[in-house]
Amino acid sequence: MKGPAPRFTKQHVWKTIHSIGENKTLSRKNLTRNVGVGEGSIRTILTQLKKKNFIKITQSGVSLTEKGKKFLNRFALQTSQLPQTKLTVAKYNFGVLIRKKAHKISSGIEQRDTAIKAGAVGATTIIYKNKKPVFPDVNYDIEKKELALASSLHSKFMPEDDDVIIIGSANSLRIAKEGALAAALELVKFKI
Repeated sequence: MKGPAPRFTKQHVWKTIHSIGENKTLSRKNLTRNVGVGEGSIRTILTQLKKKNFIKITQSGVSLTEKGKKFLNRFALQTSQLPQTKLTVAKYNFGVLIRKKAHKISSGIEQRDTAIKAGAVGATTIIYKNKKPVFPDVNYDIEKKELALASSLHSKFMPEDDDVIIIGSANSLRIAKEGALAAALELVKFKI
């Protein structure tokens, strides 16, 4: 007989690996706070990561192995809270930069749908072409019409050609982050 379904998502798994990588060593208690799931879910995530030899657990806490560091580098994402603008659809907005994946974006609808499934109100997908932020399938000059947003994206992410920024929007920052991460992780085909 199977147990209950897991109460965590791939976003939580990525946040776990990312939190450990940022802090070098973390306790389970700090991980539950950083990742936003309960202790049981963290135990399950850590068990899965340990089976893959991505982490080591010692008295002082949890740290990444060399294999875990390489895995994290494969899925390195930059993240930042962003201001509300005319181009975003809710009060709280969170951006995720994905390097060199603009060629994988068709219209941005797939990313929006993934963000909505994760609980967000919506998502805005911006790609970089000829050193400018543009929508995937619309002729709209973001730099000219939304200079504050374009400046914010540039200062927080330093994007380059073929980069993607997905902005998750929601009525709470936590859900905006979940939506943006879900869409980004789907784009990079994240799985452990």
